[in-house]
Amino acid sequence: MIKQLTVLAVCSLLIINIAPLIDAKDQDRSGTYQNCYIESSGMITNRLALGFFKIGYKALIIYLIIEYKEDGTTSIYDTENGGILWHEEGWHSVALLFFRGNYSYVKFPDGSAFLAINGLALIARI
Repeated sequence: MIKQLTVLAVCSLLIINIAPLIDAKDQDRSGTYQNCYIESSGMITNRLALGFFKIGYKALIIYLIIEYKEDGTTSIYDTENGGILWHEEGWHSVALLFFRGNYSYVKFPDGSAFLAINGLALIARI
């Protein structure tokens, strides 16, 4: 089991480094973007992270689903500091495949949580 997880982690790291994360492709009708830069933050209702590797504020996540409350904000760009492709505010959810970048999660004593991410995603779905 540990050998299989190690192989999965190594393959995921290789795919992230080999896949060109330079320019995003235009949005299709389903709200899916490829090879994009994402900035997203706000109070969350739910999150699911699979293949989560974090050192400090840097993270590598194979699959991430985030559901934001009314103060959630998400912007998707073609490149870092590039042109904006999508902007969403309020209640929404974001699904990311192969995300790498900054990840900050804060859980408050009352049970609520705040999440902020910014980085590159192989696939982002709104």
